[in-house]
Amino acid sequence: MARRIPQWTFGERLRKVRRELGLTQGDMAAQLGVGSPAYAAWESGRNQPADLPAVAVKLEHMSGVPRTWFLGWADESPRPDGPGGGMEWAPRGSNPRPAD
Repeated sequence: MARRIPQWTFGERLRKVRRELGLTQGDMAAQLGVGSPAYAAWESGRNQPADLPAVAVKLEHMSGVPRTWFLGWADESPRPDGPGGGMEWAPRGSNPRPAD
């Protein structure tokens, strides 16, 4: 059986991390230095930041989540058992092989 890896949009990734951090959309917008309507448009997928890499760097500093994940360049996901409710990233290749 082939494994399927879910793909999330930038907006979905924003929402996941914002909720993990316990912030409102207004709080997140303020921390990123943008207006609430602009942030809401990003999260809903109606729009994206003009300088997406720069926003990804800010998000990494705020959340500790690698900028590559926000940009969709990383295929790993936070471990659900990590400290902080799933915000710890498992090292690449760290998944143990199932016992036969």
